[in-house]
Amino acid sequence: MQPAWCLTALLLALFYLLPGSVAPLQYTPESSAAGQWWRLLSAQFVHYDSAHLWLNIAGLWLWWLLFAQYLPRWRDWLLLLPLMVAATSAHMLSPQGVMNYAGFSGCLYGLFGYAALVDIRSGRRSSWLILLVLVGKNGYDLWALPVINDIASYAHLGAIAMALLLVALQPLTSMLRRLTQRPN
Repeated sequence: MQPAWCLTALLLALFYLLPGSVAPLQYTPESSAAGQWWRLLSAQFVHYDSAHLWLNIAGLWLWWLLFAQYLPRWRDWLLLLPLMVAATSAHMLSPQGVMNYAGFSGCLYGLFGYAALVDIRSGRRSSWLILLVLVGKNGYDLWALPVINDIASYAHLGAIAMALLLVALQPLTSMLRRLTQRPN
């Protein structure tokens, strides 16, 4: 089964089959103080309402249609882990003050940023447009919208920054992988 199908099934199951699943899994200031570190990850999989859920699923499938080649194997999807932690951590450290957090949009911003940057590195100029839209939308959310809004702009920014870091580190990790491989 493809990762996009599994992620979609997980998002739908948590929302529709486990009513009230948001509260014990979302990130809250209290959960951080209580040492519930797993909420840095679990917050990405729960949603406040069905519109929020379906927009994130649509974003996941748009990403999958455009960029599935960048994460073809299951182990490649481990890329989500640093994106999740970066998104929730950036939200937690937001100058707006720590608020509750739930939703997959942080991961989506990170996934789109990662794929666009890999595309740009490989010479695809069209991905500059994707990157421009991604950064422009997040910039608009950060600077033009009122401070009190429901958009997790700092989570999006954190995931984009992590995507940039992961792409920047790819040459180093490739070199280390080659150095540690044993000759056959």
